[in-house]
Amino acid sequence: MLNCCVDINQVKQTGITFSTFACLAKCQGLNTIPVYGSDSTVEEFRTTVREACSNENPTSFLIVSYTRKVIGQTGTGHFSPIGAYDESSDHVLVLDTARFKYGPHWVLAAVI
Repeated sequence: MLNCCVDINQVKQTGITFSTFACLAKCQGLNTIPVYGSDSTVEEFRTTVREACSNENPTSFLIVSYTRKVIGQTGTGHFSPIGAYDESSDHVLVLDTARFKYGPHWVLAAVI
């Protein structure tokens, strides 16, 4: 599943970038809309989170790429899905894919 965009040996050594992640998703038949944080605002991110977490489109998912250090965790770059948004506190629920290390956790939307 990882051989369409990048050499598997490279992945083992260096991991993957956001653009490679998006490429891999497309290779698996998913419709992707990659957006870099540097190309959008926090308000645009909040809007995207609201849309992805609404019940209007239950087949839509939001995956974020972030650095764990910003939220006080060990490690560096990481990919995880967003499971919910609490608008009153402006926090997103990160469903950490490395559950052995960190369980689901709430993070301020402006930080992620």
